[in-house]
Amino acid sequence: MKHLIVTADDFGRSPEINAAIERAHRAGFVTQASLMVNEPAAAEAVEIARRNPVLGVGLHLTLCAGRAAEVSALTDTRGNFPASPARAGLRYAFSPALAEPLRREIGAQFARFRALGLQPTYWDGHTHLHLHPTIFRLTLPIALDHGFRAVRLVREPGPFAPVPWIFQALSRAALPHLAKHGVLFADRVFGLRETGRMTTAAIARRLAQLPDGASELYFHPGAEPAEPDYAALTPLLARHGITLTHWPRPAAR
Repeated sequence: MKHLIVTADDFGRSPEINAAIERAHRAGFVTQASLMVNEPAAAEAVEIARRNPVLGVGLHLTLCAGRAAEVSALTDTRGNFPASPARAGLRYAFSPALAEPLRREIGAQFARFRALGLQPTYWDGHTHLHLHPTIFRLTLPIALDHGFRAVRLVREPGPFAPVPWIFQALSRAALPHLAKHGVLFADRVFGLRETGRMTTAAIARRLAQLPDGASELYFHPGAEPAEPDYAALTPLLARHGITLTHWPRPAAR
């Protein structure tokens, strides 16, 4: 059996992104969306989720290239995180004094997700920074306390390349901790190698090659070079024997 979660990242970042995500969901393709709770259009995103109750919503934990819940040692004076994920990751790894501000910020984002009236489902991270060892260590108990039971591990098949290899290693390091607490994750994730280039043709290739098991495909509606042709893509799901789902599984449709 082929089960596929199709995730739209950056929900709440802008009205344009929100509208693109709603179109992708109503077209029968996107099954869940990852919400940036501190971004300007987060409240609008929640309204979209309410009028589309089949759309799953998770937390897109944001600790770089976005806004924080409060000004702190993690941010500039306007509450913005560093734009560079590499710079942010190095700071979090080599500045022990940032551990407590990180813990507070992570907790605030999970609390904000619940305060918006959303049920706990899954979490992932903007630029996948949720897999950073320091951030993962701080996040896991907070996520469990809030009732979250699924997470994105970035394990994308394909030839060796430095960035996918790094995320494979980080995902592998997280595995025993997730297994200990029964946290769910997909067998594999697609989207890293095509980030910013998720065209209709690229998605169609992934669907044609999808292996058995649980897979996740993520992309960024409203921020890709062109909007995928969902009318062309949705018939491919049945052709390739793919069942769409979202967290928490089973939620096939």
